[in-house]
Amino acid sequence: MKRVLLADDHSIVRLGASIIIKEVLKTEDIVHAESYDEAKRKIQEAQYDLLILDLNMPGGNNIRMVQEILNLQPEIKILVFSSYDEQIYALRYIEAGAMGYLNKSTSMLELRDALERLKEGKKYMSDSVRDQYIEILTKSKTEVNKKNPLLTLSDRETDVAKQLIKGYGVVDVAKAMDLNPSTVSTYKSRIFKKLNIKNIPDLIKIFSLNTDQQFLD
Repeated sequence: MKRVLLADDHSIVRLGASIIIKEVLKTEDIVHAESYDEAKRKIQEAQYDLLILDLNMPGGNNIRMVQEILNLQPEIKILVFSSYDEQIYALRYIEAGAMGYLNKSTSMLELRDALERLKEGKKYMSDSVRDQYIEILTKSKTEVNKKNPLLTLSDRETDVAKQLIKGYGVVDVAKAMDLNPSTVSTYKSRIFKKLNIKNIPDLIKIFSLNTDQQFLD
């Protein structure tokens, strides 16, 4: 993996990650992107071996990002590098095609470990995500969902819920996710029904009780 695209809207994060990338992958060929649209444009213009992708940056923020990138370059390896709770999102993005999911709250040593795994052609999961994966394999889906009700939500419903708890209305969510407002309303109704709640404060409470990260960032 000699050519790397580092997509993150925070320059300090890109700087720190670049140091580790150079050490592990022995490459100076690291290209930066500050938005999802810029990352896509660069991938359309040149071939990359690895994409380190932040989720919460301008133009992105949903699980379709992974498939869109893979449609442009099927062989590219994607390491999601995000502040979003890995217990909710890691396996979703790995199932969508990412080679790994790394939470930004972890140490830079974890980034080193993740890059070493990807360099060997292996997927990267933290110990807690690996335990979650094993739990899903060994327990019934019902048992797992009872432990964390957020896992009952589909990927799209999770993306909508994430916007709703930030205080966005149906119309705003529709614009941000390029959906029809009636479609967002349908997703909202499904979310409330699955989680057995009646309002946004209840939704915020469930997220706060079942995640380690601050979803209002």
